[in-house]
Parts: sequence; structure tokens; C-alpha cells
Amino acid sequence: MKKIIFLLLFASSSLIFSQNIAFEQVAIKVKPGSSAHVLNLFNDFYGNIEKPEGVNIRLSYLNFRPQDIEATHYLTFTGSLEGLAKLREIRGGDKYSLYNSNMLRHADIISTSGGTSLMRMNLDKGNQPISQVWRWRVDDPVSFASEFTTLIKAFTQLGYLSLGQITHGIGQDGESHYVYMTHEDYSGALGWGPKTQAEQQAFLKFQKATSKYSTFLGSVTMSNIKVW
Repeated sequence: MKKIIFLLLFASSSLIFSQNIAFEQVAIKVKPGSSAHVLNLFNDFYGNIEKPEGVNIRLSYLNFRPQDIEATHYLTFTGSLEGLAKLREIRGGDKYSLYNSNMLRHADIISTSGGTSLMRMNLDKGNQPISQVWRWRVDDPVSFASEFTTLIKAFTQLGYLSLGQITHGIGQDGESHYVYMTHEDYSGALGWGPKTQAEQQAFLKFQKATSKYSTFLGSVTMSNIKVW
């Protein structure tokens, strides 16, 4: 029943509901002085494959991160379930094994995770250069999504925005949901936040309501290095 209510909640608002996507994310800790080598390895492999239609591959640098996140970069794959499954087939074989062994000389894989988006908006802004991710452990997903829906109706969002869930690679902290948004530039990310009294009240209402059934786990701010 909760799942049905959850889906109806999103379907009822054409302003915030769009075709959802799946994602895989590899958290990487690049060794000092090896950033250029890693980028070249990624570019040599992912820049020379025939990507499945609708799949995007993005390498991001973590400008700001909490102390519990060791990674310096995220390699993120997004697209349909079918597209990511086809890409997984490409990420195999001798060429991939050679690329992977060379990459591991310059970086360590910290974690891998995967999941799906639950709602998305401003899809045309998805390739903006700066992005932020907020992370939660959520015990009541339906109520959390309802409060988030109310929040974004009162909160001006200029960039791409999505709410999603993590279903694979969940850590001991129980991270289950994220909010991802993009910004036009670095100053836009640094200056982000509620500007008007109405936005401040909506933000405080969201925090107060969701604190009953969720735990905020921190945020990261990233800049795009390369998109394939």
C-alpha cells in the first residue's frame, strides 16, 4: 500500500515528475600527483566505446566533503536500466581488464553503489558544471518524499534537481536517499540557500518534519572534470 501511495504522490505533480533513471557510482581516491594519469585512462577507455543510447558517464572532483568520505572523485554512470546493463557488458573483457589494472596503479576504489531517481526536474540543466549531493538515512520514505515535494514547490530551484534512493552498496551508516542538484557556476553553489522568508520557513519545516524519521548524513560539492 505504501508503495502505491508513493507512486501516486509523484504522478500527481507534473511539475516535478519526469522519467526516472538508474545510476551506478564508483567512489575513487586518486593518489597525489596522479589526477592527469587517471583522466587519461578514463578518456582512453570511455571515450572510445560505443555507449548505449541515453547513457551518460561523468567524472567529478569532490571540492567539499565530510571527513567520513575518503574519495576524491566520483565516476558516475546514469541512464535506463537497459542502458546500464548494456554498459556493464562493455565494462568487461580484456580491454577493460587492462584499463582497470592500469587505473588501480594510480587510484583506489573506495566504494561502489547504485540506485534510482524518484523525481527529477529541470532536466535541461543536468550538465551544469557544479553539483551538490545531500545524503540521508530515511526510515519513512513516503513521508520524506511528501515533505520534499512540499519544500521544492516553495523553494526556487534554478538547476537540475532530483530525489533518489540508494539500493545497492548501502554502508553501515544506512544511507538510503539523496538529493542531487546542479549549479551554473561555483559562486552559485557557494551562495545556494533559502533567500526569502517563505523559503526559510519552508526549509525549516522540512528539517523539523523529516528529523522524526530520517538522519542527515552530510553533503558533498563537486565539479565536473569530464563527461562522456
